Amino acid sequence: MCLWIKDNLGEDVPLHFTRFSPSYKLTHLPFTPIETLQKAREIAISLGLKYVYIGNVAGHEGNNTYCPNCKKLLIKRIHYVVVENKIGTSGKCKFCKTEIVGIWQ
Repeated sequence: MCLWIKDNLGEDVPLHFTRFSPSYKLTHLPFTPIETLQKAREIAISLGLKYVYIGNVAGHEGNNTYCPNCKKLLIKRIHYVVVENKIGTSGKCKFCKTEIVGIWQ
């Protein structure tokens, strides 16, 4: 899947691996193990996808955006709230000036 995304949509397309959390009629099922999400994220990054996220795991580093060049933290999130943004309206990494794909205005 990751290779298809890279080859057909591009390496800058965000990919989210979201943790299943049981509710309603599925309370008998387990949560997705965090290790499974981390492994999927590692595979996607190793195949060249630049923006790979883990969702529904509060406080996990995979919720954040990192510069694909220097790997420094650019956007810190807690759940779905941005608590720190080091990109601003420039659209570039504050540290190494790499262009970060997105709409920043």
